[in-house]
Amino acid sequence: MSVLIRVLLLSCGFVLCMPVHAELSCDQLVASAQAGLALRDRGASLGYVLAETESRDMQARFKPDELGVIRRAIRLTFTGEVSIYELASNCEDGKGSGSRR
Repeated sequence: MSVLIRVLLLSCGFVLCMPVHAELSCDQLVASAQAGLALRDRGASLGYVLAETESRDMQARFKPDELGVIRRAIRLTFTGEVSIYELASNCEDGKGSGSRR
């Protein structure tokens, strides 16, 4: 099992153990970014962290467009362009506005 998957499972309280292709939640997105930061803090490169999102397990759990969102969140938080707080806030705002009827 890859390091990113293990960190993701631990950091989001096993939220990823859900049906295949469930809609990407803000909690999962933030947990993915946090896992990327944890790997960065242990010396992993951005390329390595992003490569971890290419695993079969990740591809089985998320749709291609969801993986794109995860990769973008990882990239933005890894480089410090966006904080975890900003990511969480923007995601919640986006989900709220997207669910209005």
